Amino acid sequence: MTQQDTSVTDRPGTASRYADGPPMGVNRFAGWARICGLLALAPFAVVFGVIALVQVRRSGQRGRGAAVVGMAAAVAWVLLGLGVSDLAGPQVQRDHSGGVSHRQADSVFDLGVGDCFTVRDRDPEGGIQWVLLVPCSQQHDGQVYATPALPRDSLDPEAAAKAACRKALPSDMPADASLSFLYPESSTLAHGRARASCFKL
Repeated sequence: MTQQDTSVTDRPGTASRYADGPPMGVNRFAGWARICGLLALAPFAVVFGVIALVQVRRSGQRGRGAAVVGMAAAVAWVLLGLGVSDLAGPQVQRDHSGGVSHRQADSVFDLGVGDCFTVRDRDPEGGIQWVLLVPCSQQHDGQVYATPALPRDSLDPEAAAKAACRKALPSDMPADASLSFLYPESSTLAHGRARASCFKL
């Protein structure tokens, strides 16, 4: 009598996904992603998070939540950094006398008395947000002679700036000097940036 083989063999393509059950524990890359995200190591958190999500999907391990938390924290840190940088504005480098030592961008809100600048760009309505500070020995569009404070509740910032700049006009300013001024919008006045920049062309 011949013995009949009754063992069952796996057919191609029908093998169980997990031969010994799904892997246990949390994916290590997910843990690293969470740690790096909470420590503000944004690039590592994103890389580890992506790796973890791919591996978790393939292996069935736990850790998807930790990976997502790590990447979300990384994004939050990046956005926070951009926000702080935007609020702080560019750090203007000056020489020992307080003058601008080389060409550099600056916000119109940070112009100081004596600064020389060229207009960097304008918005569609003609407003100026950024200027390029230059040494006054170089060609420039204007030189600031005063930065008077404006009333924060002013309903007409342009008129208030014009009056303030006229009042701040130096006594030695030539009578034929071409003068102009920059002023903040009403919404900006309410947020505390209540100064005009008076300059000669």
